[in-house]
Amino acid sequence: MRRLLTFLVLICVLAAGPVAAQVDAPGADAPLAQRLEQLSRDIGAQEARRPPRDNEDIERAGEKAIETRGEARLYGLWRVLYAYKSSQVGAPFGAWAARVREAARRDHDTALLALVDLETLAYRHETHGYRAFTEADWQRFLDKSGADIRLMASIERVRHLGQVGRWAEAARLAADLKTDLERRGDIAQPLLAELHQVHSYTLSDMGDKEGALDHMTRAAALDERDAFYLRKVERIYDIGFTAAELGDLDTARRFATLHHQMTRNGGGSDGTWDRFLCARIAQLSNQPRELLACLAPAQAIVDKPTRRLQVIMLGMRATALGQLGQADGARQDLARLRGVSTVLSPRDPQVERLIEAYIDQAEGRSQEAFAKLDAWRKTDTVQTNREHARSVSEMSSALEAELQAKRDESRRLTQEVRLSRSLARASVVIALLLGVLVAGGVAWALHQRRTSRNLKGAQTRAEAASQAKSAFLAVMSHELRTPLNGMLGLAQALRSGQLTDEQREQVDLILDSGDTLLVLLNDILDLSKIEAGKLEIAPTAGDLVQTCARLVGGYQPTALEKGVDLTFRLESAAPGPLMFDGVRVRQCLTNLVSNALKFTTHGKVEVGLACYPEDANTEEGGRVRVRLRVSDTGIGMNEATIAKLFRAFTQADASTTRNFGGTGLGLNITRRLVKMMRGEITVESNEGVGSVFTIEMVVDTAEPLELPPELDEAGEAETGFIALTGRRVLVVDDHPVNRRVIRLFLEPFECELVEAENGQRALEVLDQQPIDIVLMDVNMPVMDGLEATRRLRQDPRLARLPVIALTADVMSAQIKTCLDAGCDAHVAKPIDLRNLLSVMDRCMARANARDLVAGLGASPSVAMMRPTPVLQDG
Repeated sequence: MRRLLTFLVLICVLAAGPVAAQVDAPGADAPLAQRLEQLSRDIGAQEARRPPRDNEDIERAGEKAIETRGEARLYGLWRVLYAYKSSQVGAPFGAWAARVREAARRDHDTALLALVDLETLAYRHETHGYRAFTEADWQRFLDKSGADIRLMASIERVRHLGQVGRWAEAARLAADLKTDLERRGDIAQPLLAELHQVHSYTLSDMGDKEGALDHMTRAAALDERDAFYLRKVERIYDIGFTAAELGDLDTARRFATLHHQMTRNGGGSDGTWDRFLCARIAQLSNQPRELLACLAPAQAIVDKPTRRLQVIMLGMRATALGQLGQADGARQDLARLRGVSTVLSPRDPQVERLIEAYIDQAEGRSQEAFAKLDAWRKTDTVQTNREHARSVSEMSSALEAELQAKRDESRRLTQEVRLSRSLARASVVIALLLGVLVAGGVAWALHQRRTSRNLKGAQTRAEAASQAKSAFLAVMSHELRTPLNGMLGLAQALRSGQLTDEQREQVDLILDSGDTLLVLLNDILDLSKIEAGKLEIAPTAGDLVQTCARLVGGYQPTALEKGVDLTFRLESAAPGPLMFDGVRVRQCLTNLVSNALKFTTHGKVEVGLACYPEDANTEEGGRVRVRLRVSDTGIGMNEATIAKLFRAFTQADASTTRNFGGTGLGLNITRRLVKMMRGEITVESNEGVGSVFTIEMVVDTAEPLELPPELDEAGEAETGFIALTGRRVLVVDDHPVNRRVIRLFLEPFECELVEAENGQRALEVLDQQPIDIVLMDVNMPVMDGLEATRRLRQDPRLARLPVIALTADVMSAQIKTCLDAGCDAHVAKPIDLRNLLSVMDRCMARANARDLVAGLGASPSVAMMRPTPVLQDG
């Protein structure tokens, strides 16, 4: 009996041990430097006191693997070839490729022969700028070389897709491949570890640092117990490079030093990666002298590059020499750069133009240097904007695929939790029935209970990852809207000035491009809110006929410009006031009408509205069935196109995107919104004849409402924003361009502008001088706009001062936060001129009305802060 009790206690201690060990591990909320430091310990970078020389550990593993047969040989030799290929160590890779090819031919092993062909092509693919694989190559290795080669080739495919910016495909393939590798078992564990590492590169390129670090950690946990020293060096490089790209340069330098020591101690490498990491950190720090010092030991390989990475290093050195005014050295490197074969690396005119500008500046040709720098800047801006617009949709699709993978994993873990609980209960029953197996039954129950806790924790982490993706989309919204505000605001102000016809056309093109990017951004945010279940329908009483008629009327200029006849017709009796969400109905109808006009080059577009009582009691307050129909005589669609029409990011074919533009989000969002409004959307179309989209939904009737005169749109337009004239406006924003935009907007109204760069400065201004209205940015250093608004509301003198929040955050929860902090209204960035003036005019009018009601009893300090004509006359 004593032995039995001792055995049970030992089982409990062992079962609880791993749980206690996990307490000290830093979580996802830990600082970046701490997480990277923990990751290096997981890799075991500090344990290799006597590192193998000349990659002895890889060589031993290769000798052991080549003597075996079957799967053991295939997967063992994959580790050897992949390690040398990934670190681009050419000589040993070539030697082992030859040995593996000879063994494959000797034993007639087609899988082994396919492996050496795959990795040889992958080596050339990575060293020559990811251009070696053709579609025929991918088809061969993924479809025609067997299940094991397909798994190995899929890892190369994920790496390729991530490097060329096809993030969505990379994320979907990685999710599917992870499931396949987990099913394959222990023999595929090194491949699963590499999949996590490769996928972390894609997430890092997308800006998802938490996701990247998470996958790096998983890779370390899977294979670092017996990882090759060369692979440990590569992982340390990845940590240092990730820290540098995320802006933590001190942490990056520390890991670069560790990488340099490990590279020097271990040997087996020409130092290209070590010198590149050092130079990249110096480049991000804007230290050209430090960059040259980093590249000095690698002068021979930089002078005569044989790999794409060395070509990049040559360009970095030429740029640094130009920055330091060493024109001769920069010119020699520029000549070397232009002499590189395009097979090895394509020409980069932007880098060459920048180097030429620095050479001109160093030799005293300032005017030519300025012209080249200006041309470089314009081209770089265009390329950056184009790439940014393209990557937004890619990023959203990739995040959606990543979220779907998390959901699938969460569902699987939930099922395992349920199974584990059932097994735990069954083990207790078995223990009771079989007294002989009491100890085993209890131990099994404890083990299952611990497994259940671990699986619950994994499910919690998956849900946290989903929340992190939503937060990432909110940050992306803010970061994209801030530069859009400057671009569109200055363009609007410029258009109101004296311009030639050509200049006005160019400004209109800027506004059209910016509006297109804004529509795409709003579509992506709407789609993410729908996916997260955070978008709600808010019906209000209104006139549906007038809502649709006004919207169609707004598209008449577009239709006239294209020569298309656009009409709106009420196909039933007027329904009277109805309860519907006007914003979402206009959004759905906008998507359908704009699509119809886009794909119709001649003929007509008709919009029809019909409203019918759903039952006999409608006249006494029942429900109404609404049918909204949009028909066109455009290009039409076939059945295959209709079948995939409502998918996200889907259009008819590639030529549709080239000819008409768009991302394919509008119809997907429309279908989801219609479904949320208790309706459905259908489509009928014939290719070359036209299409008919029909929305049918059920809405409630409403009591007749009369709008007060001050809310009437026409009345508002007639005021001409009188309440704004001559006001003193405090503009609080940390971006000078944003303050400049608002100044240009308000100049025609003779407003006196006072500027502040943060909330603390704004409070100081309000304490020193009278202000009529405040335009408050939200995200600022020192003190943000929300905190500043809360503090000014605590001052009795400023309690009724109009404050309008200006922010790029457009999520409903963020807007509510602004209003809860004390703001009177909210204006989203990019700022629309008409919208800003209307909101300011209404706020000033309401402030005047409040002061008038307060009468002459208002305190002198309040009158001083808002000297309106009404108060002065009183």
